[in-house]
Amino acid sequence: MKRLAIFVFVALVAWQVYSQYRAGALAAFMPARPAAMGAAPATPAEFTCDMRTHCAQMTSCAEAKYFQKNCHDADLEVDTAGVPCARRWCTSPDAP
Repeated sequence: MKRLAIFVFVALVAWQVYSQYRAGALAAFMPARPAAMGAAPATPAEFTCDMRTHCAQMTSCAEAKYFQKNCHDADLEVDTAGVPCARRWCTSPDAP
């Protein structure tokens, strides 16, 4: 009986974690997907303001800079120099 209770508990926890993962709530904890090899960087004309507001939801430094400049509801991490998402996307001084 004790083993059954432990199994049910572990199954419920796993289901909750999976549900959160599917809902995107764990996006901040997931590593970013690397850009495809040889793919051209996206231009600002390709970006639009949408429901994304955090660095974990961005896909590049250029996108983070676009959101910082054009999307009033973006809540990006900005360092002291005014660079958005410096720890995640804009990690080097020459980042686009």
